[in-house]
Amino acid sequence: MEQRVAGVVVLFDPAPVVVENVRSSLHQVDLLVVVDNSAVPVPAVVEPLMAEARVRYLPNGANLGVARALNVGAEQALAEGCALLLTLDQDSRALPGMLTELLSCQRSAAGPVGLTAPFLVTRHGGQPPREPACQPVATAMTSGSLLDLAAYRAVGPFREEFFIDFVDIEYSLRLRRAGYRLLRANGALLEHAVGHGVPLAGGLTVTSHPPLRKYYKTRNRLQVWKEYGETFPGFCWRDGGRFILELLRLLLFEPGKGAKLRMLQRGIHDFRCGRFGPYREECP
Repeated sequence: MEQRVAGVVVLFDPAPVVVENVRSSLHQVDLLVVVDNSAVPVPAVVEPLMAEARVRYLPNGANLGVARALNVGAEQALAEGCALLLTLDQDSRALPGMLTELLSCQRSAAGPVGLTAPFLVTRHGGQPPREPACQPVATAMTSGSLLDLAAYRAVGPFREEFFIDFVDIEYSLRLRRAGYRLLRANGALLEHAVGHGVPLAGGLTVTSHPPLRKYYKTRNRLQVWKEYGETFPGFCWRDGGRFILELLRLLLFEPGKGAKLRMLQRGIHDFRCGRFGPYREECP
């Protein structure tokens, strides 16, 4: 019997182009849960999506974070008898046949597969390898990943106290620690926008995120190192290298250095104090 596949896409103050992004995956799944983290829904986006028979529109009425929205989508998918969940965000566009490739990779693998990820196509380019069609990965980004809902039930929900950033990294490591495999289907293509591109000399660009993202990324990254450093030391050492490179890139190239460094420091402070959840202005 064919397993029913649901999708979940998280909205936050979306632009009208998001409608086409969502429709790119709509007819690849059996139903699509649209969880809206916007304080005020955007009619130009919400109304055409609600007109689609396969869409379940669930507004949160406030920004409750990516993790909460993903959990809302997962619980709705389970309630409607789905076995698999395609997690998406509003900045991604599924290319034709993406879900078919994800399913083929998952079903061909030996052992329990918790999650199968696509190959990301970004503005920086990059082509998927011809071989292998399906390969193991250490972690996977949320958008475009196919999650086995039996694994979701086994390892628990996404970490809502992380709010945003490293939600997918922590979940990937948690799945692996529980004995599940993570795979990438190189024939499953997802167009994805990563941050804001800052132009440099020679036609190069560097990705830049707003200061608040520096806070979440730093705080949550440190918590992941703390929790998974013993189980996955190689990953944590490599991510430490990425952190140093990101800091150098910030110091050398990114605009708004002062504000971003202050938020990075605040992320370290709140990690040490055990303060998680959404960012709060007051500092103890």
